[in-house]
Amino acid sequence: MENSDISNHLELRIRISQLKAEQNIQKAALANMCKEFVSTLNPVTFVKSSLHTLATDKTVQFDLVKVGLNLGTNLIIDQTLGRYRSIKGFLSSVLLEKYSSSFINNNVSKIVSVIGNLVSGKSADKKINYSDKNIK
Repeated sequence: MENSDISNHLELRIRISQLKAEQNIQKAALANMCKEFVSTLNPVTFVKSSLHTLATDKTVQFDLVKVGLNLGTNLIIDQTLGRYRSIKGFLSSVLLEKYSSSFINNNVSKIVSVIGNLVSGKSADKKINYSDKNIK
């Protein structure tokens, strides 16, 4: 803060109005910073920003794919083998779920690439080499 020599009443009034203007600017900046601080404490905003950060992480994406594939296969196994219908169905579904989860966790990148190729319509069987054919 600078001290200036004030010699008359008019300069005093001008200096007071300048200080009031600076005070209003500082109040607005402080209010804005308080709003930003309160918004960072909002749990919804915190969760959203955390999820956006996690969604861009490749390891988290692969982990989510693993979880989704395991849940899907477990559901299919439970429905087809009848996990809750008999002891035999329960034991066979538990055994198959263990093997399938081990297989999925070890081969997730291959599974994702195969599924991606199926979804995009790219398949090794569908590729045709036109260079060998005489097309006119």
